[in-house]
Amino acid sequence: LKPIGEFSDKIEEVQLQNLSDSQIEENQVKELNRLSVSYNKMLERLSEAFKIQRQFTENAAHELRTPLSLMQVQLDLYNSGKHPGNDADTIQTIKMVTEQNERLSKMVKTLLDMSELQTVGRDETIIVNALVDEVLADLEPLAQEKNIRLIGKCGDITMMGSDILIYRMLYNLVENAIKYNRTDGTVTVSAKREKNEVVLTVSDTGNGIDEAFREQIFEPFFRIDKSRSRELGGGGLCLAMVREVVRVHDGTIEVYTNKHSGTTFEVKMGIGADFEKADRK
Repeated sequence: LKPIGEFSDKIEEVQLQNLSDSQIEENQVKELNRLSVSYNKMLERLSEAFKIQRQFTENAAHELRTPLSLMQVQLDLYNSGKHPGNDADTIQTIKMVTEQNERLSKMVKTLLDMSELQTVGRDETIIVNALVDEVLADLEPLAQEKNIRLIGKCGDITMMGSDILIYRMLYNLVENAIKYNRTDGTVTVSAKREKNEVVLTVSDTGNGIDEAFREQIFEPFFRIDKSRSRELGGGGLCLAMVREVVRVHDGTIEVYTNKHSGTTFEVKMGIGADFEKADRK
């Protein structure tokens, strides 16, 4: 039964990002050879299907980006000129079209970024506390609009990964925490190390997320409160992007309700093989 146990262990390791590396060599037990061949062919079909899906998303995003950019240019030219004859309805319509065009452009950019996640290198040295400080500094103007205090509690932690993707993940989580927070609230970002993992948490003082929606919020285009999401400019891809970044770093993400009020997102990722070896030395 040892070959069957090894076969089962190999299947447990299969992830979207390692399909091509998960094929099984022909087993010494001839009765399992056919199963191994069928399994390898299934992986090839899955890999090809995901490749086609990514290509479609990327091509669609590219095709949409050009007309949206042209529309934005024309709207900017119109808004920059003087049109004394415009009535209130015309001004309101132009404002609405401009806002929706900007929202669509952001959505297309996010779709394009998500389609390219698999090709981004994840072998950079990241100083986590410096990255957190950068994210908080970039989002300080948005926080000031709602008088929200941003707090960073990070130790001196280093990990391996993609600097730009981890930045994007943290930026999305903190931006969400600000948008769906209460006025005069707080957003706290912490980072600590537990054994060979980095634990990142983003906590807010908002209304929290119902337990029934804690898995659905990571699905593309899902919104708990659609009217409020549109009001805040949400495109429904923010948390989907976060989950994909966590996945390509072989991490996990969990959502918790805070003791008093608000929500905490907890991300766990490995520090990287190089730092694990350094620790052992």
